[in-house]
Amino acid sequence: AVLVGVPLVAPQFWVTLGNYIGLYSIVALGLVLLTGVAGQTSFGQAAFVGIGAYTTAILSAQYVISPWLSLGVGLALTLALALCLGFITLRMKGHYLPLATIAWGISLYFLFGTMASLGGHTGISGIPAISLFGWTLDDGGEIYYLIWAFLLVAMLTTHNLLDSREGRAIRALKGGRVMAEAMGVDTARARMIIFVIAALLACASGWLYAHMQRFVNPTPFGVHIGIEYLFMAVVGGAGYVWGAIVGAGVI
Repeated sequence: AVLVGVPLVAPQFWVTLGNYIGLYSIVALGLVLLTGVAGQTSFGQAAFVGIGAYTTAILSAQYVISPWLSLGVGLALTLALALCLGFITLRMKGHYLPLATIAWGISLYFLFGTMASLGGHTGISGIPAISLFGWTLDDGGEIYYLIWAFLLVAMLTTHNLLDSREGRAIRALKGGRVMAEAMGVDTARARMIIFVIAALLACASGWLYAHMQRFVNPTPFGVHIGIEYLFMAVVGGAGYVWGAIVGAGVI
């Protein structure tokens, strides 16, 4: 009831703040899975947010493709990239894994800023608003509902995943790979699953961000923002689904 009422009675500042908390919570939710539950540290989630934002910016602004279709393309691209990066980096142990996520996070950030087709540091403007059943979400109070709908669905899905047999296998990763493997858990598969899920959540957040701002440039997708996302998950309680919203709200 509170979420529904915010755009109706609250000042515009609070609505905008609620939009950003929702967007950041979606990314932090992936880190709750990746870091809090499975014990895998990643500083590169902001780069996946950038993939979602830039994919929809190019397709919808330059090629006039429906934002909903560009969401599917962005998720497919993120899936392929996450599988490639996960295959390489998730084999690493200790501090090498966080360092690897920093490395590819910086690489993608500089890629966004140096490619002329992506607008360089000037960015891409003219991104259209999302339309839903003929309703154009061109105002912060309107896209607010879509952002929080995405977040609540993601939270429900994550909660159900963690309560499933696969979720118990993921929880076992934090206790040590040897122990989990001794109980029959395919740790490589489980680590890849949560890495991909976290990347897809970040991509969805980037898609929403691009259509809320109607403009993208590389600044929000740097490693420093990736570190903030990790702080959000930790501050809110890295092992808890609701911690994503608490951490994003506090930060």
